[in-house]
Amino acid sequence: MSKSNFPIQIIYASTSGNTEFVMEKVADVWIEIGHEVNLHRAETTDIKLIEDNTYFLLATSTWDHGTINPFFDKLLAQMTKADFSGKSATFIGLGDRRYEKHYFCTGMKLLQEVWEKQKGTSVGVPLTIGREPFDDLIDKVVRDWAKNTLDLFESK
Repeated sequence: MSKSNFPIQIIYASTSGNTEFVMEKVADVWIEIGHEVNLHRAETTDIKLIEDNTYFLLATSTWDHGTINPFFDKLLAQMTKADFSGKSATFIGLGDRRYEKHYFCTGMKLLQEVWEKQKGTSVGVPLTIGREPFDDLIDKVVRDWAKNTLDLFESK
């Protein structure tokens, strides 16, 4: 497989549909550029998917007082026992800036901390979204982030 067309696994937890919507938009951008992209809901994803692949986008909303979306709980527990050496991931967090600002996107930060502790490489700057992800945000912010992050994956 050529370096310019590696598959990317997108693993996400979404309850209200906002995170899922953003992941679909990122996938659309990467597919337009010519990459194979696979979307996986965290609650039905086994650690074997991560063990068997190299490039990832991990995304979640933040719940309660700074915890990860509960749909990610099972996979996150498996991730704390894995070795991600040689694997690269980027991250997206959705949150609501109206409530407890110091917990903004801490669910995503937790994912990234576990990834790095287990020797995975973080790529680029995580994207954090603090409002409803509607068209103006998607068309500019998410599209630009997806293109820039793909360039960083390709340079690894």
